[in-house]
Amino acid sequence: MKRFLMASLFLMMSAAAIAPSASAQGRDHSSAMDRNGDGVVSVQEVRLHYLDYSSN
Repeated sequence: MKRFLMASLFLMMSAAAIAPSASAQGRDHSSAMDRNGDGVVSVQEVRLHYLDYSSN
């Protein structure tokens, strides 16, 4: 029982340490971002993204 509790605690601590990096977003120019904050990347936002980075 003690081994099970220790293993469960270890797995929960590992998951808590990994979770923030799983939801991190990169800063590269390969993907468009949500500009207006509504949670959806629209076609207009994708078009603006590629217009911004097409000359760079």
